[in-house]
Amino acid sequence: MLLTSMRRGDDPTEASLAAVRQAHLALTSLGSSAQAPSATYISATISGEAVTVCWLGDSRAYWLATDSDARRLTADDSLAEELVARGDLSEADAMTSPQAHVITRWLGADVAEPQAHVVRFEPPGPGVVLVCSDGLWNYRPDAEGLAKLALPAAFTDPLGAAGALLAFALEAGGMDNITVVLAPFPLSGPATVAEEDSAVTEAGFTAGVDQYSEEHA
Repeated sequence: MLLTSMRRGDDPTEASLAAVRQAHLALTSLGSSAQAPSATYISATISGEAVTVCWLGDSRAYWLATDSDARRLTADDSLAEELVARGDLSEADAMTSPQAHVITRWLGADVAEPQAHVVRFEPPGPGVVLVCSDGLWNYRPDAEGLAKLALPAAFTDPLGAAGALLAFALEAGGMDNITVVLAPFPLSGPATVAEEDSAVTEAGFTAGVDQYSEEHA
């Protein structure tokens, strides 16, 4: 739905919020009185001028650059993030606390209406958009550290760089689902989507995006 909206030229913010609602309906249709499936959600749409990120939960988007301008574009919907924001814990202490991955917003059959965030980021120059699950950022949460791992390779070989980030997370422990998406900015070239041990799947990402993913039970 989001891909169709962006190809049609719809407003990125409105399209992102509509896609969240559609994802929520799709997920709630799987629910029953005995089971309420849930998921975090994040999307990133990239135009020639800006990146629009929409999310709820603790999957993250980062802006990676070779200078000191690397930054996180999202704020986690988690108890840990709230504790840090209130000044009760440092970020390092929050990440090791029992509340580190207790999320406060999600999609699912036990949610009446999803409350998603939307931010618009205008890149100051060339860089790379990283979208990932906590299976990666658990082991390197800071934007500068992720930029050092991914760049400069991600500018010319985003799929290879995504695979390197996956390998890093696996070697660091691999204790959670790991999904990595890299999109050089400005965009160029055809879409490439890949998952470990599988061929190219649907064209579900805008041009120039590469994904590498591994899941663990």
